[in-house]
Amino acid sequence: MAQLLVLAVNIYQRKDGGHAARVVVASTPRNPNTRGLVPVEFDALPEVADTMKVLPGVYKLDLDFPVANGFGGRANEVRPLVVGAQFVAAMVPEKKADAKPS
Repeated sequence: MAQLLVLAVNIYQRKDGGHAARVVVASTPRNPNTRGLVPVEFDALPEVADTMKVLPGVYKLDLDFPVANGFGGRANEVRPLVVGAQFVAAMVPEKKADAKPS
């Protein structure tokens, strides 16, 4: 399990009627000249993506690495697939009930 900062979740319906999902996480850039974080998209199981309610947030993600066996550019391609997620912490501070307005 890897702890990653999850920025966004996208659940959608494919043309064949099935559901699919993608999770956008923050990653460190590969280029040393780039500063900050870079968004990276992982495919995810729709039922796992549906459990991610607090965004942005840190989640422990279970990743699987299936090999695509198809035609064209996707043959023998390995894409990370999120098969499990556990909420760790929110990245946005919570509002206090007794906070005084400034």
